[in-house]
Order: sequence, then structure tokens, then C-alpha cells
Amino acid sequence: MSDLNLITAREAPGGPPPGLGDLSRMRWSAKHPPIDPKVSFAGKTVLVTGANTGLGFEAALKYSALGADKLILGVRSVEKGQAAKDRILARTGRASSTIVVLSVDLSDFASVQAFIPALESVTSHLDVALLNAGLCNPSYEATAAGWEIAVQVNVLATALMAILLLPLLRTAAATGGTKPPAAAHLTFVNSRGHMTIKDEWLAKSPDKKSLLAAANDAKTWNPEKSYCLVKLLAMAAMLAIAQASSGSASAGPEIIVNAVCPDMTKTDLGRKFGLGARLSMSIFHTIFARTAEQGARSLVSATALGPESNGRFWHHDILHPMGDLASDSTYMEKTWREIVDVLVKTQPNVQQILGGRN
Repeated sequence: MSDLNLITAREAPGGPPPGLGDLSRMRWSAKHPPIDPKVSFAGKTVLVTGANTGLGFEAALKYSALGADKLILGVRSVEKGQAAKDRILARTGRASSTIVVLSVDLSDFASVQAFIPALESVTSHLDVALLNAGLCNPSYEATAAGWEIAVQVNVLATALMAILLLPLLRTAAATGGTKPPAAAHLTFVNSRGHMTIKDEWLAKSPDKKSLLAAANDAKTWNPEKSYCLVKLLAMAAMLAIAQASSGSASAGPEIIVNAVCPDMTKTDLGRKFGLGARLSMSIFHTIFARTAEQGARSLVSATALGPESNGRFWHHDILHPMGDLASDSTYMEKTWREIVDVLVKTQPNVQQILGGRN
């Protein structure tokens, strides 16, 4: 660690020993949690989405304890967000004025768009954005816009929010809202699940090899497939936005954009599953999962990494290799174009914002 505000990321090797089976790998992960970051977020304004429960709550708690001047909780329910704020204040002893609760529903593009002026009304800049909000469903569910709900929430709306946050992040980077040598940070919560996609999932999609079409296909949908495809779609978004924010080789990125995997954690992500499934998951998690607090360590540290992490995947406290499809730049660019084609129907100027023009 070079200073109190920056973690210098190291490359692989690291993480579980090679050759472990899935259960052995998960058991290793549970027994070897990430390092709890001790960096300072004093002087910084931090946004956490999905901050009222699970990983998001634990990350928000850490930001407050680590001195964030202003912590913004982006939540679907203001009532639950206020309850989360009260719990954080009770545990950290911080002043109430340091935490703001704002509502946003990622299943509705209009709500994401309305969130930005609400955010701008409470801050002129943003040093850290941790995009954590997401869901995992037991069955196919479509939004009003016609997208499978995890595709919309975890990918399309999250990508839209990331793009719309760029001006506030750029302001922080340009005006010294962050302490050098760190730039502003934009982190997507992802998963190693993006590495486990089976080729036949794509080959059987309505538009052969289209990742977006495969993830949105009601006929072939199942929870495992959805989870992994959605994570890979989100990696395409992260990679494209990181590239747009990369800056010059000498100056480094104005915004450090990366993805993080907390690995399997004990949260209520599977709350919509049936009682039997939730009981099975609870038993499984007792043996093979990290706690939400341990998982949140990775989330917070990802938002304090140096420029070497731009466009990279943070997992087990290392810059972990991405899966084969995520490493296929041609396929990721094709997938990103499909995502942008959806977003421009709601926000016609997304490409201009990505390029630094409002």
C-alpha cells in the first residue's frame, strides 16, 4: 500500500490453489477471506447502490467507518434505506449529515434517469460509485420494458446508471475531489460466474451467439444460466466504460473502472426462492460461503485500487484473470454494441456522455 488512500493491486498468481474441485475451491474461499481494507475515504463522496442489505449494506458501513465525508445510499425503498442509515450511524457514531438516502428502482429506466438530478442536488461530484444493486430470481420475470428482470436490473439499467454518473465522477477527478494519485472510481459488483458459461447456452439462443438474446430468452431460461449470462453481459459493460475512461498512457485513467467478485457470500440474494431452496442454501452457505462483511471487503478495496486495475477483475485480493469470453475483445465489443442499441432508445446521448460530451 503506497498511501492511506490507495491500494496497489497485485497480479495473479493467488487465490485458491490450482486443481481444486468446485466444493474444495469454495471451502478454501470461505476459510481464506479477503483482507479488510484500512484505506481512508476521508474527503470523499461515495455512492453505493443496493445499500440497504447484504453486501451493499456492509460496504456502506465500511465506507462510513473509514471516514467518507458523504455516503449516498441508492435504494429502491426509502424506508429501508433510512433504516440502513440508522444502523450505520449507530455502529459508526458518525453525524447524520454524512449519509443521504436516495431512491432508485433499476427495473425502471425512467427511475434511473430521475436518480441523476436527485443525486446532483446533494453533491456536485462523486469520488466513488459502487454499483452493487442486483437480484437473482427462481423463475423468468419480465419488466414493463420487455426485458428479463435480471438483465434489466443487473445489466441494462446498471450500465445506464454508470454512464450517467460519468460527469459527476469526471468532476471529482478534474477538481481534486479525490486525493492523488487516485482517480475517481467506478466499480461493478460481478462474479466469477461469468467464467462458467457453456457454449450451448449461446448456440441455442434466438440470435445465435448473441449474449443479450440468450440471457433474455424465456424458453431456455433457468436460474444458473441467467446468473452466469448476466454476469458476462455486465463484464462487457465494465470493459467498454473502462476503455472510454482510459485516458492517455502517461496520464492514466481519469476514472478507474473495474469489476469485483466477493465470491459466494451469506446474503438474502436468494430471498425469492422457495422455503426448501432457501433452507438448502442456508446449510450450504454455512459451510462454503463467506459472510457478507467478508465479501464487502473486496467491494471496498476494489474502489481504492490504483490505475493498474482499470478494466480488470478484482477477486481474492488479486487482479484475477477473466474468463475466455470476457477476454475475447471482439465478442465483448459486439455485446456492448447490443447493450448500447438498447440504451439509446431510452437515453439517445449515451455515446456522447461516454465520450465526455453531455
